[in-house]
Amino acid sequence: MGIRKLVLSVAKQTVLSGLGLCLLAGGVIAQTVGGSVAPYSPYSVDGLAVGGSVAPQSSVYKSYQCESSDDYPGYTWCKRLQTRKSGFKYISVSTSIVHAANGVVGYINQTVKPANFSNGDIQNELVRLSERFHSRPQVRNFTERSGSVGATLAIWGGIHLQPLSSGDLSVLAQRKSPHRGILVDLLGDTHKSARMNLPVYSVSGEQGFVWVASYDREGEGTLRFFAMDPYLLKRSSPSGDSVAREQNRQQGGLESIAMTKERGVFVVPVRFNDMITLKAIFDSGASEVSVPADVVSTLIRTGTITSEDFLGQQTYVLADGSKVPSARFRIRSLKVGDKTVENVTAAIASGEAEILLGQSFLSRFKYWSVDNERHILKLE
Repeated sequence: MGIRKLVLSVAKQTVLSGLGLCLLAGGVIAQTVGGSVAPYSPYSVDGLAVGGSVAPQSSVYKSYQCESSDDYPGYTWCKRLQTRKSGFKYISVSTSIVHAANGVVGYINQTVKPANFSNGDIQNELVRLSERFHSRPQVRNFTERSGSVGATLAIWGGIHLQPLSSGDLSVLAQRKSPHRGILVDLLGDTHKSARMNLPVYSVSGEQGFVWVASYDREGEGTLRFFAMDPYLLKRSSPSGDSVAREQNRQQGGLESIAMTKERGVFVVPVRFNDMITLKAIFDSGASEVSVPADVVSTLIRTGTITSEDFLGQQTYVLADGSKVPSARFRIRSLKVGDKTVENVTAAIASGEAEILLGQSFLSRFKYWSVDNERHILKLE
């Protein structure tokens, strides 16, 4: 039996009752209790998007075992293990969530064991997810030396994977935690990967989606996928690298930001009004930042844009029929990497357009450049 019959109903996010949540138009998640709307995010698992909120009083939430997170102080780690029958086999589906005290979710993961992969299943699933996220993933393939184990790892969005140090791998090999937050490996077992001296990664960057499948010669293995916003999960004991980044930010120094190349253009994660992170095309030829109308509508619904933020007097009609005072507006804060610029002017584009990172943001810096070979944007 292939992956589609076994686990695709999980991967397609069809279980919209999870955690007492409902799915609203445009992918916005709201609590069924309280009705608070979360910022739009395309990255979700089991109907719950990063930035969405759990409903603690729901019966589904109460089916999870929850405790304080060791790696993310102030956050709660919840886990539920279910057994489901598929044909003549039983599979286990483990779901984990990390959420803040106010219920806002920074991480949601599902792991399926065993998962069976037939020819073409993995490629077909990556194509489907790419269509869902409107972008191509970064893909890493792995084959163990003997050829007995293989793995495929795909990343969408602004997530970055950082290999653990040899010291951290040594701790992990002893079945102890190196306390580096959420970890990713290629076997579906971080302790085993560490013992085999295979790469294990910590997660940083902006919100995104990770999909990783491991399989043996018969096509049986483990499937794991998660949505995460590392920005929301602030560590109490940051690493030396993050401390240096913070000092660099405070001192206004040179910041190097990794970009991805998609369909021939550079793309970089951009955070709007400290509320929502989306991918934007780097376009130094655009005079202003350009934002699609559907994103503007979402920012209005979340209260991060009000009528006072629109510039000019010419009425503009959004795709949903609502009217705003002008086709130009002010973004209160726009963050790329660790660089934040306040009061950035932007233009509303059609709903089918991409977000463009233009000169109304770039011109606010003393210096900027692009390293085409390394795919790096430098801002100072």
